Formats: sequence, C-alpha cells, structure tokens
Amino acid sequence: MWQVQHQGALVYLVGSIHALTQDYYPLPSVYQEAFAQADRLAVELNPQTLDANTSARLVQSKMWLPAGHTLEAYLSDHELDQLKHYAETSGSDYQRALHLRPWMLVEQLTQHQLKQANYDANYGIDLHFLTRAQERQLPILELETLTQQINAIANAPFRAQLAMLKSSLTQMDDSDYMAQMTEYWREGDADGLYNFVYQDVLDNPDLKPMMTFLLDRRNRHMADVISIYLNQSPTRRVTTFVVVGALHLTGPNSIQKELERKGYRVQRVVPQSIEQPVSN
Repeated sequence: MWQVQHQGALVYLVGSIHALTQDYYPLPSVYQEAFAQADRLAVELNPQTLDANTSARLVQSKMWLPAGHTLEAYLSDHELDQLKHYAETSGSDYQRALHLRPWMLVEQLTQHQLKQANYDANYGIDLHFLTRAQERQLPILELETLTQQINAIANAPFRAQLAMLKSSLTQMDDSDYMAQMTEYWREGDADGLYNFVYQDVLDNPDLKPMMTFLLDRRNRHMADVISIYLNQSPTRRVTTFVVVGALHLTGPNSIQKELERKGYRVQRVVPQSIEQPVSN
C-alpha cells in the first residue's frame, strides 16, 4: 500500500490479487484502517455494473482467429498435447480451442489454473473492498472501461499473444506458480513480485510487448485518472481508496512511478504511519 496527498486530497494505492483463498482473511489492520478513512473507492473495473450482453458481444468480436486459421499452425506438437490435456481436464472442446485467439485462450488457461489451485475470485482483494464499499454506501469509481481493458490484451501483437500462450501452457503443470506470486504479495515484496513475473520476459523476449500493453500503457492511463482525483479537492479533504492489480504497483513503470513523474510525492504505507498526514 502507498499513499499520495495533494492539497486536500488523499489517495491510497492498494495492490490486489484478484483471486485468493479464505486463508488470507482477515486482512492486516493497516488495510482496514486506511479503508475506514475512505470517502470513495476506485477499482480498475466494477464487474457488478457490467451489462452481460454488451460484455459478451465485445469479447466475441475479438476472441476468434480469422476463418481458415487455427493454432495448429503456430504451436509445436508438445504444446498441442498440453492444450489437449487442458481440454480434457477442464471439460473444454479442443477443436473449439484451436480457433481461439491466443489472448482468449490464455484467459481460459488462467481461470483453470486458479480453479485447480483452489483460488476463488470471490476472495479477491478488489471484490472484498467492493463489498465493503457497498455496505458503507460509498461511491465506486472505475479507472478503466471494459473496452479499454479488453483492448489492452486483445490488441497486443499476435506474436506477443502467442508467446504468452506458450508460456501459459508451460506453466499449467506448475502448481506452485500462483502460490509463489501470492507469497510475494503477502510479504509486500513489490520488487520480488515484478522480478518473478518479468523472468518470463527474460526467458522469452517476445513477451515484452505484453508487458507494455497490459501494464505500462494502462499504468500511465490509471495514473492520469488518479491525478484527477488528487486535484478535485482543493478546499476539503477527500480520501480515495484505489485498488488495482498488484503488478500495476511494481516495476520501473508502476503507477507510483508515473505519479512521481507528474510531481507527486508517493509514500509507502506502514502500520505506524497510517494515522500520520503526508506533507505536500
């Protein structure tokens, strides 16, 4: 967790793991103390306000390979065997999967991996605070639209999508991958989390555009929106509790770094500093 103060506005930046287990609750008191100060909550996207038909049409428009193309032309025999294994264990249609764009298949593989590891989106940090905000009847803001979020991955270069799919297929048998990621989060080790994920890029440079599309570009956009929050309250104190995927708060182009480039002072939150105001 980080905090940024400007004039009368205070923003808390909280890194979320979007799917966890019940064992991670209750959250540390520092989260609860900060949230108790919040006048409003901001999340990447509020899934509870999405229109199901609109969402489905958007995804459908970007999920299929062009007619006459299948993933058989791009995957090795071993990778195709891994895809068959996924289809068998998840009850999916293998032939249908071959016609999906790589980004969509990555999403499905990720959901399957989470399910196999007993991680549940109902225990995700963002959903936890969405529920708490509704209980307190706080305004809920969104940093992105569904179109922006889908385009961030669906419009990435095909070669980068394919590299991510190959990486995901390789990690399907790694039952410790999610546990390692969440342990970095639990320890508050932003550098460790970034280096753990970025190792995939070092192993396969074709993945780098995915980091640009999924993290760097979105971080700049979200920092722009958060900057608006920081300039909305020149005469009265307004506290915004911002919850984003933890990876957005890691690395050289994190949201914090983008805010610092705009001239804001960003401070790490530790338990003993939660009650202390931050100087401009």
